[in-house]
Amino acid sequence: MNKRYIAIVLLIIIVLLGGCGKIEYPDLANDAFAITMGTYEDFGSIEYNDRIYIPYGTINDYPSKEEIKECIGYIIADENSSSVVDKNDRDRRIYTLVDDDENNYLMDYYVGQSIMEQPIFWRAIDTKGKDVNTPKYIESQEYSYWNE
Repeated sequence: MNKRYIAIVLLIIIVLLGGCGKIEYPDLANDAFAITMGTYEDFGSIEYNDRIYIPYGTINDYPSKEEIKECIGYIIADENSSSVVDKNDRDRRIYTLVDDDENNYLMDYYVGQSIMEQPIFWRAIDTKGKDVNTPKYIESQEYSYWNE
């Protein structure tokens, strides 16, 4: 009975760890660039194509590789930021989304050595109060900025 119990427990652990594996999203493009982490009001912010983005939410389901358009760059901290983002680390990457042609959202995903990493979604501040298409895999974290 002990061997059977141990085998069942090991099988459960293997299945759980297998489900937590990282998805291989597109790699950095040749023209990828550093996106500087800054601040906007009380939030961390990033800027892309003259738009400011702040945190919006996380996932309710992992987007598939097919739902990610491209990797546009990687995040670094500016000299005034209290962020722990290392300027030499190119593993915290920013992606555009297939279901969001207007780039109202960007996905932030750490591709480094963390098994349980989840994507974070940033939303452009110029969309506040507007009805924009939110891809099905994005779940709002109800940040105060978006609820005002």
